[in-house]
Amino acid sequence: MRRFFLILFAALSLLSCRKEPLVGTGIDSFIWGDEVQADRAGEIIDLTFTASDQWTAESSEEWCSVVTPKGVAGASLLRLSIAKNENPEDRTAEVIIKVNSYPEQCIIRVVQKRGLTEKGDGKYREINEWVVDYMKANYLWNKAIDNIFLDYSLSYELFFTSILDGVAAQDDINHDDGYWNGKKRVEYYSQLLSNAPSSKAAGQFVTGSGVYRLQAVNLASVYMGIALDAIIPGSPAAEAGLVRGDFITAVDDVPVDQYNYSTLGTKIYEGNVNLSLNSVAWNGNTPVVSPKGTVYLARNTFEDPAIYAEKVVDMPEYSKKIGYLLYMGFCMDYDEALLDAFARFKEEGVNELILDLRYNNGGDVLSSLVLSTLIVGQNKKGEVFLETTYNQDRMEANGGKGAIYHIGESNTPEGEYAPIAQALNNALGFSRLYLITSNYTASASELIINGLRGMDIEVNTVGLRTNGKNVGMEGIQRTFHNYLFQLYPVTCYLKNGKGFGDYSDGFAPDLEVNDSSVYPGDFGTMSDQLSYVALLWARSGNMPRPAGSPLSSAASSSAFISAASSSASTTELWETGFKAIPMERLGDSELEFVSFRRPGGALVRP
Repeated sequence: MRRFFLILFAALSLLSCRKEPLVGTGIDSFIWGDEVQADRAGEIIDLTFTASDQWTAESSEEWCSVVTPKGVAGASLLRLSIAKNENPEDRTAEVIIKVNSYPEQCIIRVVQKRGLTEKGDGKYREINEWVVDYMKANYLWNKAIDNIFLDYSLSYELFFTSILDGVAAQDDINHDDGYWNGKKRVEYYSQLLSNAPSSKAAGQFVTGSGVYRLQAVNLASVYMGIALDAIIPGSPAAEAGLVRGDFITAVDDVPVDQYNYSTLGTKIYEGNVNLSLNSVAWNGNTPVVSPKGTVYLARNTFEDPAIYAEKVVDMPEYSKKIGYLLYMGFCMDYDEALLDAFARFKEEGVNELILDLRYNNGGDVLSSLVLSTLIVGQNKKGEVFLETTYNQDRMEANGGKGAIYHIGESNTPEGEYAPIAQALNNALGFSRLYLITSNYTASASELIINGLRGMDIEVNTVGLRTNGKNVGMEGIQRTFHNYLFQLYPVTCYLKNGKGFGDYSDGFAPDLEVNDSSVYPGDFGTMSDQLSYVALLWARSGNMPRPAGSPLSSAASSSAFISAASSSASTTELWETGFKAIPMERLGDSELEFVSFRRPGGALVRP
């Protein structure tokens, strides 16, 4: 009996010494809640608690580092070092405390709001806020702006670019806002301008020599110089007698070569220089360069017009009077000049029209409506020339309708514009025209092609593929600290009366002719390659083709043109080697293309 008691006592003693299982985290007397808020500028955070045993702590993020990674039982301190948040997003870290022998971890969530990312001086904050307000209401892809972190302290140029780039970063949804070279966006169409010289528009005053475009060339590997491509009427260059096709071999007695052509070209643009000027003729395919003497090219302030050349080419053997218009920019300031030009065309009995838009990158939509009315006249009055599609918010507010512009009707979405109705009086009433295009042909120029084709007008194009700007821009402006700011964001898609507007890749020419390696001749004459081919087409009504090649809808881009036989034929032919002189460009020799035009396609609102 005694033995049984001893065994039972021993067993009871073992049971009484066994510890109960531990539960929980082993942490008590803490004061933090579900999460700990950290200052975005960075700080040290001290958290106190009571631990039941030894403990360790670690953080899930480097920016939230644990200064006291371990401790002992009793009153304890957890110290966290929080780095400054320089990112545009909120961020969260988890700090884990583990007490020895306890099964559960204590998890502390540390939250830090988006960072202090302002990197500018804040000088243009008011302008930037104005820009955002307009962009969020009117930009064609406005919803995406809400997803962008905006630093209002930046300069206005960087701030505006950050908006466009931020939208583009969202699956490139604003792909149509810009001109692309392959997979690379060359530039955005949307623009924010201040009153800098580069933002001058056609019809405004500019300062310089008046040389609009030039290129450095090597003729027959013998003559090296700079060829003048275009001269602004009424400018110092025009007053000095400079014309398209003049050949400059020296500037201020410095001969042009492959190393200095860019520097000398810039001096020509600026003016106040002496030019060694030459004319270019030919002997077969051999260029003959003849000195014209030394000409002083001044620098002055002058008005840049929209019309650079207007003429009538009389071809009585074909019963043709062909009107030619070199139109450089759609500017409402020059719509009266446009009306007058067509009045003269009408008075002289023009029965075909060549519209040269090779250097025209757009302008005012209302001006394009004036020009279209002048072309088609009373027979198309009231037909839809253009319809716009806005962002979702604006379309819903307008009952699903965009703005509509009609031929010959002066009551427009922009308000009353009398020249549109006045254009009916001077209109030619044509059902076809011939249009010269290039990669510079954009926006309002492309509206002419698309809008007229939407009314079944035969638009025959010669040259190169157009830019592909099928979007419009509505502009606003304001002053700030005596500076003028003009905002032109893309706000709408453009379509014609048939609902077509998918030409973001540009319009391919009906007849492809590349004149980039042909010496320039006078606009609107047989000595200019593009004018020559357009004149051939207009005088017979049949598409020309290179002589000796199969009948084709596109001419060989390497062919040099020549005079065609004067005898009528089903298809006009042109030979290789005639008055267009082959030339070799110097490197990437097309010098800075100077343009004082307002951004293409702007629907300007005061």
